[in-house]
Amino acid sequence: MIEQTLIDKYLPDYTFNEFHEIIVNRPIEEVYRVAKNIDLSKSKIIKFLFKLRCLPTKRMNLQDVIFDLDFSNLEEIFPKENLIGFWARSKIEPIKNHNAFVSNDISARLKVVWNFRFIALNSTQTKVSTETRVLCISSITKIFFGLYWLIIKPFSGIIREKMLQIIKQDSEISEGIG
Repeated sequence: MIEQTLIDKYLPDYTFNEFHEIIVNRPIEEVYRVAKNIDLSKSKIIKFLFKLRCLPTKRMNLQDVIFDLDFSNLEEIFPKENLIGFWARSKIEPIKNHNAFVSNDISARLKVVWNFRFIALNSTQTKVSTETRVLCISSITKIFFGLYWLIIKPFSGIIREKMLQIIKQDSEISEGIG
């Protein structure tokens, strides 16, 4: 039986997506804890790309970034998956009703989810992946977001890859590995 992921529960259908993964040489519980609170300021590239997009850079801990950008921590299953998301009409809005998000009982033009998923490969190795999914509700949103996605996707990918590298480094260094 295949276990349903949170990302599949919240946004099984999507218009655009991006996926990255890395292997970390630490147990799953430790890696999960590190990932939930990573310090994005450890990457000069992430800070630069945030500044370039006029995103806040004063507080670069993941949980602060989520709050500062009006994203929402949607749900988590420790130590397997953490799901973040938002929806937008004319601007990004935090999700206050998770059931409305799942059942589409909203008037959003855009729905976005972003996860960190953790799979124990054995007792000392964890596969960490991150996926972003975007659902454009209307055709016009799909056209405009598609143009935006062409420009932003490579930079978004760099940010996600750097995040995974920070998770790996912080997890492995915490025990003198690496």
